[in-house]
Formats: sequence, structure tokens, C-alpha cells
Amino acid sequence: MYKKLIFIVMFASMFFILVACSEESSSSDGESDYPKRPVTMMVPYGAGGTTDLYFREFINIAEEHLGQRIIIKNETGGGGLSMYSTLANEKPDGYTVAGGMGTSLYGINPHLNLMEQDEDDFILVRPVMEYMHVIAASKDAPFQTFEELLEYSKDNKVTYASSSTTNAIMAELINQEEDFELQWEAVNYSSAAETTSGVLGGHVDFTLDTITPMLGSIQSGDINLLAVIPDTKLETHPDVPTLKELGYEFDMSAMIGIGGPTGLPENVVEKWEEVISKTMEDPRLVEFAKKNNYILPDLNSEEVKEYFDNQREQFGQVIDRVVEQ
Repeated sequence: MYKKLIFIVMFASMFFILVACSEESSSSDGESDYPKRPVTMMVPYGAGGTTDLYFREFINIAEEHLGQRIIIKNETGGGGLSMYSTLANEKPDGYTVAGGMGTSLYGINPHLNLMEQDEDDFILVRPVMEYMHVIAASKDAPFQTFEELLEYSKDNKVTYASSSTTNAIMAELINQEEDFELQWEAVNYSSAAETTSGVLGGHVDFTLDTITPMLGSIQSGDINLLAVIPDTKLETHPDVPTLKELGYEFDMSAMIGIGGPTGLPENVVEKWEEVISKTMEDPRLVEFAKKNNYILPDLNSEEVKEYFDNQREQFGQVIDRVVEQ
């Protein structure tokens, strides 16, 4: 009887130990089979704009590698800053991520402090896209080259359409190089698609924004390209000068990536690193990016840090001056 009792006690003890170990293992590494359900990807700009169009193509491919649906959720406002505030309050379990983490967070917000959170409240898994910006105007504008725009702007008040703080900073950098002689005034829109409509409708004189939503209007001749940002020539319009060719030495660009709130489990980060890598190597995305003038970055972690450090310093010169005024 005594031996039988000892056996029962030992068996029960081992059972509870195994259960406890199983629960500890499950809770320590999160969901080892992540993701078990669809994932929401927040995008900080409006539907139909440059960022939205890219990520909708991106997720069509990424879903194959993630093994679950990815649902786009557009949250506009504050040049992407509204999205960051929402994201920071999401549970860091990998079921809400963001496509759009980049220049606004790492290059601009450190100088403006427009939100309670900062970059330490987020984790950037990897950059996935760099924008191709252009300066463009209607075919009926009183200027048809970049040089004509500058001369016209010195004697006339000129409005330009912008869908983000980044674009407005780029315009300020150009004006700074021109000794602040340009009478440029920003008109804010929520997406590049809307800035294109603003130019076509005659509501603004020109736009400094991403090229993708303009492609149809450029092809039809309704919109005229004046300059390209950054220093990357357009294969379809090799005669359009880059800002560097026009004599501007500063490096203007904007880059974004995929990430989430701080605290994402290691297995979630590793899964997204795998998904992003496979998606960006996919010939379908490479062809889409080439056709629509998106730049696919290939940077390691040190290069990413250097990129945003340089951008923070360069943009800060403009922001600090404007804020002081």
C-alpha cells in the first residue's frame, strides 16, 4: 500500500511539472505558430495614394509567405503621426503592424515632438520602399521648366500641393538654397492622388510629391514634369533633370518600412524579416516597382541607421528654423 501511494504521488508530481513546463514554454516564446489569424497593416496615408498603392501590391505577395490575410487599414493625419499614436497603443503581438514607418518618425518627429511617443516606442523590422518624388505642374502653367518656375516664383505668389510634412520640408530646402526668394505656399492634401487632382483642377500651381499617381496624367500630357527627386533619372523621361543636375547638393529622399510597437516577440520579428525578404525578391514586386517608379532599398541595419541619422540632421536644419519663426 505504501509503495502504491509513493507511485501515485510521483506520477502526479511529474504530470504537474510537465504541464507547467509546457505552459511556460508556450508563454515565453509567444505563439510559435504565428500568425494564427489575419494581420492588420496600418498605412499612414489615404487610399489610392503612393504609399497605399505600394502596400496593396506588397501584401498581395506577402500573404503567400505569411500564410494569412493582411488587411490594410488607412489612418491619415499629421503626415503619418496619427498612425504612430494608434500603433503605440496596440498589443505587441504581431497582429497589428505598420507599413509606413520611416522618415516621419525618425527624421522629422525628433525635431517637432508632435506626439507623446518617440522612436523607442516602436521597432522597425526593415525598410521596404523609397519614394520617387517629382516637381510637376499643369500643361497650362505659366512655367514649363524648373528654371522658369524659380523665376516666376520670385515675382509671384505660388501655391504647391503636398501630401506630407516630408514634401513641405523638401520645398523649404529648395527655398533655402535660393536665399528664401521663392514665394511658395503649401496647400496640404491627404494623399498624392489628391495632390494630382489639385494640379489638374487648377487649385494649385504645382506639386512636389510622389510620381506614381501622376503617371497617367503625365502620359496624356496633362501634367508636365519639371524636376526629379532624389538623384535618380526617370527611364521614361530622361530629359527631366534631377535636383543634383540643377545644382542642388543636398540629398533629399524619403524611405519607409514595416514594423510595430516595441515588445514584438522575437518569433514575430523573425517571421516578418523572412516575409519581407521573400516579398522584395519576388519578380512581381520588382517589376511593379520599376513600372511605377518605386525604389526598393537594400540596406543593412547599420546603413539604415546612418540613413535616418543623416536625414534627421538635414531636415532638422529646416524644421528648427521654421519653428523659431
